[in-house]
Amino acid sequence: MKHGASQAVISMLGVKQHRHSVDEKSDDLDLLETELDMMRERFSKLLLGEDMSGVGKGVCTAVTISNSITNLYDNFFNTTAFGQNLKLEPLKPEKKAMWRREMNCLLSVCDYILEFSPTAQYLEDGTIVEMMTSKPRSDIYINLPALQKLDTMLIEILDSFQDTKFWYAEQGTISRNSTRSRGGSFRRIVQRKDEKWWLPVPCVHLGGLIDKSRKHLNEKRDCANQIHKAAMAINSSALAEMDIPETYMSNLPKDSTKLL
Repeated sequence: MKHGASQAVISMLGVKQHRHSVDEKSDDLDLLETELDMMRERFSKLLLGEDMSGVGKGVCTAVTISNSITNLYDNFFNTTAFGQNLKLEPLKPEKKAMWRREMNCLLSVCDYILEFSPTAQYLEDGTIVEMMTSKPRSDIYINLPALQKLDTMLIEILDSFQDTKFWYAEQGTISRNSTRSRGGSFRRIVQRKDEKWWLPVPCVHLGGLIDKSRKHLNEKRDCANQIHKAAMAINSSALAEMDIPETYMSNLPKDSTKLL
């Protein structure tokens, strides 16, 4: 009798676990479908130049992509939609996955920005025929992988701050208890100005940072500076290659002081 009862309990537990597993899969599918719908809508806006009315008043695709990436950055780092990221600490896995997914969606349009170039084709009889073949536009082919590498390097810099010898206290809420949460004494590294009250305040122990931590911070700062210089160089190169319409140049003020 006891054996039969135990078998019944095990069977009921199995049914509950299976039902729980099915519910989880259903929730995952619903979430995936929602994300796909959002991606479709965003991709449509990219192709239509942010004009969903269908009257053809959208901006060019390049401007749309640029605006979308700028808005994504603002949402990711500066608003509560993604949560503010004002600290030297690793990104949460869900935030990192969301960033990469959004960027892949925006940059997928670049797969269709092509240019034609003459290519020699050899026929079976040895005849050489020149044909026009499509390939990624040269500036995208060169610069986009470099920018993606720089983006990965920035994320790796944040990931390197796993076990730090400093921590943060929110400005305006610093108290004896909050600043001693790591144990021991502390000192504030910088004095924030009133106009930057929203920034978290970095704190270290009374003895300051150890040499290893100080070296790590300096290395990552130098690395971030090099990434910034590389990104600026790519941006300057892309701008230098752009053709400026003559009508735009002719409409500029003749007085240089009015341009500033």
